[in-house]
Amino acid sequence: MPDLQEFGKDLWIADGPFVRDFGILFPTRMTVTKLSTGDVWVSSPVAVPAETLEKITGKGPIRYLVAGTPRHVWRLSEWHKIFPKAELWGPKHSLLTLKKGDLPFTGILGDTPPAGWAADLEQLPFKGNPLIEEVMFLHKPSRTLILDDLIQNVPPLKGSPVRNAIFRLGGVAYPDGGVPRDGRLTFVHRGLARESLEKLLSWDFDKLILAHGVCIEEDAKPFVERAFAWLGRHRRRSFPAR
Repeated sequence: MPDLQEFGKDLWIADGPFVRDFGILFPTRMTVTKLSTGDVWVSSPVAVPAETLEKITGKGPIRYLVAGTPRHVWRLSEWHKIFPKAELWGPKHSLLTLKKGDLPFTGILGDTPPAGWAADLEQLPFKGNPLIEEVMFLHKPSRTLILDDLIQNVPPLKGSPVRNAIFRLGGVAYPDGGVPRDGRLTFVHRGLARESLEKLLSWDFDKLILAHGVCIEEDAKPFVERAFAWLGRHRRRSFPAR
């Protein structure tokens, strides 16, 4: 399993084990950043070797454990046992929320980042989907967009032709990636989704971290625009670049 990998200044990623969702194997990944406060923020934590965990804790105190999508809330459970004093933050609950037991959440992620990480991270709930409202993050120092489920870029898995075909048909296979076709159908409020898209594309980012699949290390904004081409765009509102 790959070790902690630097993705930008004070920003790292670590791959976890494959997990099954609806019977299909998915790669997993988490994001770690050291905030300007010196605290460590972890998004969609995964199981890692003890050596990797030691490197993460060596960056500073683990202060925040975050799940940006309802499908990753379950990932917080094991890390909460290891770091019981860390604040837990998650998205709005939905019918598709995956969790293990009750967790003592500090708060629900919204449009405004909490004061503890506002200097380093912007956040945006991508609206329009009543089942999964994923919260996206912008790591401002490294100009990196951080996503969980909404965009995937899954490479083929040797010896799994059926699984690989499912990802191709689903529109999320590497190298083109995209928003899963079944997920697109659940965006019933397209106007709200387009407003979220416009704000997302107003952000100043060049790199993209994905929880499922290959990350984009440069020129990520055209990749994101192509992934959302099915949604269309409008310019009813303007947002200042950040």
